[in-house]
Amino acid sequence: MATIQTHDMPLVSITIPTMNSEGVIAGCLASVKAQSYLNIEAIVIDSFSTDQTREIATSHGAVVITYEGRLLGARQQGLLHSHGEYILLLDSDQVLEATAVERAVSMMADYGMLVLEESSYQPRFWLQKLFSADRKLIHEYIDEMSLDPFEGTLLPRFLRKEILLQAFKAIPQELIPAVVHHDHAILYLEAYKITRRVGILPNAVYHREPPSIITVWKRNFRYGRSLRELPPKGHYEELAKRRDKGFRKGSLRLGNIGMGLQSFLLLMLLKTAQKAGYWLGGQLT
Repeated sequence: MATIQTHDMPLVSITIPTMNSEGVIAGCLASVKAQSYLNIEAIVIDSFSTDQTREIATSHGAVVITYEGRLLGARQQGLLHSHGEYILLLDSDQVLEATAVERAVSMMADYGMLVLEESSYQPRFWLQKLFSADRKLIHEYIDEMSLDPFEGTLLPRFLRKEILLQAFKAIPQELIPAVVHHDHAILYLEAYKITRRVGILPNAVYHREPPSIITVWKRNFRYGRSLRELPPKGHYEELAKRRDKGFRKGSLRLGNIGMGLQSFLLLMLLKTAQKAGYWLGGQLT
């Protein structure tokens, strides 16, 4: 992957946190390699995987960094090791549409950060179809409040590096290694204080949704457990509460009841697992 900064084609750094992600990281990095935009570096921040994640990432041309902290800290490490003018916050279970980076760069003269429209990648099982319906609902009804860090659902993934650096400086430094759930929302809240120039890139990212309810439960139980380590008072506690309440906009609109019901069932599962993790899980180790 190219790492040469030019005026016409600025470098884009794609950072990808991983932990035992051997089942998905190859597809993620293959989509990075397949981009129509050529000046990209891929940085994998691995939390001591015990499978073949690091070896697979290296074989696909990614720079691999080992990091002992949690998700927000991993995103910071990716940023600190990056060389690009723009940062794309990608997850290992995501696949980029082939022109996504090229289209994102072309929009950045007008924006400080971009939300990448997300959909499910080839949903087959009932649980994957619930995720698919939920993602469609999120992007079908977008208004000004959709981009509000407290009230909305959307989160930017493509940002100017200097904005992301400033956002991390504003976060209490002791929280950065500890935060798992709402890591992305915390970053957005701080970035939104810097600039409200937020755009939306359509048809950009596809998720490989988990087929197993056990996997979903364990992941969200851990998310809920991690919220115990946020400060008892302050913006982030309020952020977590407000982002976790309510259901998707448009769920009850005529002609949309089926998709709204699927979204409702998914959110009930996620929220129940998170509440169980918060009340029963104790602290993360």
